Amino acid sequence: MDKIPWHLLAGLILGLGLGLLISWVIAPVEYTDAPPSILRSDFKEEYRSLIASAYASTSDLGRAEKRLATLGDANSIDLLESQAQRALASGEPSASRNAIAELAADLAQKKVSNLVTATSTRFLTQTSLPPTPTGTPPTPTKIIATSEPATATLTPVPIYTRTPRSTTTASPTAGAPFMLLSQDEICSTNISEGLLMVYVSDSAQNSISGVEIIVERDGDEEHFFTGLKPELDHGYADYAMDASQRYRLHLAAGSTAVTDLSAPPCQDSNGDHYWGSIRLRFQQP
Repeated sequence: MDKIPWHLLAGLILGLGLGLLISWVIAPVEYTDAPPSILRSDFKEEYRSLIASAYASTSDLGRAEKRLATLGDANSIDLLESQAQRALASGEPSASRNAIAELAADLAQKKVSNLVTATSTRFLTQTSLPPTPTGTPPTPTKIIATSEPATATLTPVPIYTRTPRSTTTASPTAGAPFMLLSQDEICSTNISEGLLMVYVSDSAQNSISGVEIIVERDGDEEHFFTGLKPELDHGYADYAMDASQRYRLHLAAGSTAVTDLSAPPCQDSNGDHYWGSIRLRFQQP
């Protein structure tokens, strides 16, 4: 029987132990100037929070964009908005989540400004509704975009006009439910996807931010919040609809429940079909 080559085995064990000692203790690997794109997702969120905080102090949007680009994200705006919603839902400090939401809003505004020229205006026609009893939802009105005004009844509506931000936003009155004031179908080629567009205000018609909205479909529910797109309205929130689904929506604080919601079919001036949006306005009595 051959003898075990103990000297070779001992040399192998000694070399392995020495290699581990050097690589783990004496001279471990150190990452220097590593790109943020290799960070874990939770560390990326912390990095975005730092970028947003820096932007809140400097207002340097170009520098914030360059810093976000180092993360290698496909869509920084969507990720910032999602992070702001999670921060709001989890009760994180308002300064941090507001900074994230404002950075997302300003990036979105800049993106829109680059796409829309100063003369880009659409005109909307809307069938007027007869007055309805208090608390009774009006019949949905279909709004159709046209390329130019035809009669004096056409009202010019500038696309994506940034509204001045108020210094304070209203808070919902405790215990007061919300009523559905109006429900409109909107056909506009300027909206890239069918949206549930929700506006929430108090009894004095002041926009309310931070209102939780619950949308349900096929037994599942999702939550989103007003106030994350302040360039549109402090009381505004939207949700992208799947054209094949029907939805039920209500406010978590108590409201009229709106059922059987689905993206309305629309047609542009060339006869091409696309999916429209639904606008819902809630107000405290």
